[in-house]
Amino acid sequence: MIKSFVGPMFSGKSDRLITLYNNIYRKDLVVSFKPNIDSRDGAYIKTRNSELSIPAICIDNLDEIPQYVVDKGIRTVLIDEAEFLNGDVQVLVDLSVIFDIDFYIAGLNMTSEQKPFGIMPDILAVSDEIENVAGFCCDCNRPSIYTYYENEDKDSDVLVGDSGYLSLCPSCLRKRKQQSEAKILWKKEK
Repeated sequence: MIKSFVGPMFSGKSDRLITLYNNIYRKDLVVSFKPNIDSRDGAYIKTRNSELSIPAICIDNLDEIPQYVVDKGIRTVLIDEAEFLNGDVQVLVDLSVIFDIDFYIAGLNMTSEQKPFGIMPDILAVSDEIENVAGFCCDCNRPSIYTYYENEDKDSDVLVGDSGYLSLCPSCLRKRKQQSEAKILWKKEK
């Protein structure tokens, strides 16, 4: 089984993984992964909503997972920030079907420019279950489904960290984009 938790930043996706881990009785049958590029908390999956964390193995590619789970008795795999990983999602399907391992995967489904993020579309395509996790809009407290970057210094899809990012509802995202476009036009006119 492959279950994915997707949504904007600050929506509680990592919380879902930590809660799952804490509710599992046999911790020796669980292994957690996170991407090396996310160095904010070292080898831990941590939530921004509390001080809770769980240990994780840092990897770059999905192809690294089998060495930690095959013939090790692992029954459950947790993966955080999956959008930053590389590799073929067929590895997840094979491990799930052939080795009967359950996967719980958290990640951003879209960039702050509202484009599909990394390998998340492929992960969602092979997921048996998908939970869209909404946050709360930083501007109006309505349910948020988008991540938005408010600074002008971002020059790529990947800018790891929390600084400058907001979780927004569709209405507030539209307002922010209109304000940003107006600033750009104003600068060009000067």
